[in-house]
Amino acid sequence: MLNNLKKSKRLDLIISLLITAIVALTRIPFVSKFLYEWDSASYGQAFQNFNIAQGQPQPPGYILFIALGKVVNYIFNDPNTSMVFLSVAFSILTAVLIYFFVKQIFSRRIALITSILLIFNPLFWFYGEIASIYIFEAFFAVLIAYLSYNVLKGDGRFLYLSALVLGLAGGFRLDLVEFMFPLWLFSLWFGKTSYFKISKALIVLILAVLLWFIPTIISTGGLGEYLQLSAAQSSASTITSIVVGASLSAQVINSGLATVWSLWGLTISGIIMILLFLIYHHSGWRTKFIPYLKNPLNIFFILWIAPAFLFYLIIYVIKPGYILVYLPALMIILGYVVNRLSHDLHITFPKISVSSFLVTLLLIGIIVNSLIYFYPYNLHQGEIWETPQDELHGSEKIFFEINVGILYDNQKIKANDQNTNLHIQTITNLSSSNPNNTIIVIRDISREDEGFDFRKAMYYLPDYNVYYLLDSENSHITNNTVTVWHGQYYSYNITYAPVVVIPLNQSVQQIVWVMSNQTNFYQEVQSQIGVQTINLPNGLNIYYSEIGSGPVNLQIGGFIFKR
Repeated sequence: MLNNLKKSKRLDLIISLLITAIVALTRIPFVSKFLYEWDSASYGQAFQNFNIAQGQPQPPGYILFIALGKVVNYIFNDPNTSMVFLSVAFSILTAVLIYFFVKQIFSRRIALITSILLIFNPLFWFYGEIASIYIFEAFFAVLIAYLSYNVLKGDGRFLYLSALVLGLAGGFRLDLVEFMFPLWLFSLWFGKTSYFKISKALIVLILAVLLWFIPTIISTGGLGEYLQLSAAQSSASTITSIVVGASLSAQVINSGLATVWSLWGLTISGIIMILLFLIYHHSGWRTKFIPYLKNPLNIFFILWIAPAFLFYLIIYVIKPGYILVYLPALMIILGYVVNRLSHDLHITFPKISVSSFLVTLLLIGIIVNSLIYFYPYNLHQGEIWETPQDELHGSEKIFFEINVGILYDNQKIKANDQNTNLHIQTITNLSSSNPNNTIIVIRDISREDEGFDFRKAMYYLPDYNVYYLLDSENSHITNNTVTVWHGQYYSYNITYAPVVVIPLNQSVQQIVWVMSNQTNFYQEVQSQIGVQTINLPNGLNIYYSEIGSGPVNLQIGGFIFKR
């Protein structure tokens, strides 16, 4: 008995090391070299100056993530490298943890299958290679589920630890507390936890939340200021959900994204395997449905997936990274299905062993997912980089929707690195490395995720005056006002007015424009002061206008550029 236990632990250690090696080998050579997106840059700025009011980072603040990132940044002294290191490290921790979790629920075989499926899942893969917070969604979701499952099984040792982890997880991603709370509470109830212990566990949960919430509100100047900032951030749902005032078409788009990204999380090969499994087990599902719902393990997984999915479906989802809160649950279900399907196929084809079918199914999943992740798609369509989305037609629209809606892959990371680097180098060369003679004006292009946004410009070119201009042409502004964000030295201010003056110092001799050439704004700039073009790879352009050192009084829409 003792020897068997030692062998089992030794085997688990070997498998854990194998999982670690696979994740490291499939991530480290391909990680991003530059901050990937707006949020990545805001996290990087927060490492230097944590300021929620300045969007460094945006509410709710992710204070524990920023604190952990700052600690790691003392080693690397580069926010992108620090956050990418954390993404890889927590990808490893998540893959190892899900192995031990699933082993406890089912078996070592299903646990290993699940871990492999998660490692080669394109969405999990993608977010494990960039400076992003979403890998923490997956890690804490698995950790909370693991601890809660032990409570459900009646192991009281995990009760207060599960409450502590659930509360602290909110300091990384607040939605973890909201979405995982029903699962945790169900586990306490089914585990026959006494009301007294439930009360104490709730106190532990509240105290754990306060551990990060109190420092957060203090840093913003008080609860009122924090709630005001959070309300402004939450207002984004007013343009996605019909429940809070959005249009029906906006609701359809939002619900469509939640559905597509969830299905994409299952992967193409995973969906096919699930359909094949359902074909094998289609008979008698009506009589099995009610008993299925009464099974506590099935309720456990429903409560893991449903709260987040329903919120994304009805209210708000903007990135596929959001679904990482329940992606591990989908992979556990898929791991179970793959194992069962290998037995079903063996019954149909008895000459082929269960193990052979299992290895084949896993290889198909690994190969298909790897091809999806690494295939050099030519979906960038350089000629439509600057085409407004409502003007895309036919294949252009299809390619655009596939690229920005589905394919989160290594090609996208490489494109972002290349384009970010080219913008930095080009603007630096244009200004002869003198930030005093050039201002940067950011508008919007269709592919801003791989372009150069306001936050990236602020982060990588902090000495430059950077302006982000918003009006009815490139935003949801419908009244007679415009919005100007002005950033320099890692801080910014926002001005709202019918007309905003953008001051030009005597030393400013050129304006660099990051904008689309298919807008009224571009046409006005072209007609009034002229535009010169620098062509970059993948269809991107950088525009600039020489204004010399003389008087300037240029009005473009609601913006006045004035010396």
